[in-house]
Amino acid sequence: MEYLGFESVWFNEEHFTQPSTSRARSVLSPIVLAAAVAAATTTLRLGFSVLLIPLHHPLRLAEEIATLDVLSGGRANFGVARANSDRYRIPFGYDESRDPGLQQCLDRILGHWSGTPVVVNGTAYTVSPTPVQKPHPPIYVGAYSRRTLTWAAARGYPIIQHGIQSPSSLDRCLNIYADHGGDLASVPVGRFCYVGESDRQARTDVWPVVVQQANRLREIARRGGGFVIAEADLEPERFYHETAIVGGPETVAARIAELRDRYGLNRINLLSSFFGYLPADLLDGSLELFAGEVIPQLNRNPDRTAAT
Repeated sequence: MEYLGFESVWFNEEHFTQPSTSRARSVLSPIVLAAAVAAATTTLRLGFSVLLIPLHHPLRLAEEIATLDVLSGGRANFGVARANSDRYRIPFGYDESRDPGLQQCLDRILGHWSGTPVVVNGTAYTVSPTPVQKPHPPIYVGAYSRRTLTWAAARGYPIIQHGIQSPSSLDRCLNIYADHGGDLASVPVGRFCYVGESDRQARTDVWPVVVQQANRLREIARRGGGFVIAEADLEPERFYHETAIVGGPETVAARIAELRDRYGLNRINLLSSFFGYLPADLLDGSLELFAGEVIPQLNRNPDRTAAT
């Protein structure tokens, strides 16, 4: 990715697999993984889309993200969100009565980075290390509810929009954020994306993967994720044409340019592996075509769109 000229790579926080559905897919700790990637790269930025704040102690998380920023030479992007799923909250011992909330936890982390002392038995300590980036690494907020969208806009935090969103959900979130003063040019918008040699070849390559992905996402919709994507959006043909961006280089560039021009976006975050369903050789080919043929088409426009 660095060699091909991509701007950044983003890691999800996920936990657990079901033995009956596991596809030999490792669910790796995102911060440890980001540190490994930092050691193997020099310019690629390292983001999180997103870290689930209630599953982490703010002091520990402040230390770990600052350490990543130091080790990477200032390349960390700090993406955060609430942990709304009991699938994660229950095993991690989440206690809602003791949760100060996303806003307060984030403020505590920023306080640790700015030098606010930790006082223990009357002795003041400062948190070390502090980030290389000043005043702190860029903060992105995973936001889908009106409350969080308006709060992020008021604080000047870019939201991060995940590729599982239907077009209608994406439109709702972006408009709420913009209506409350948010800068859409700073928002990374995720989309499942595959680039083939032509539209026909792309469909041949990726159609079975699209069907598998749509079926998996139905679980999310059924668990109450309808505000992000509804079951009707996951009919495979509809998902292929409306939510995913699939085609030859010209088609993919046109679809991304349409998003850019409609909302004033400058960042597209590619979910190129389709959550691990896409075979590795097809993934490599898609990334190479995106870098070699899609990015140059987007960059012919004066408003550059960064790919991640």
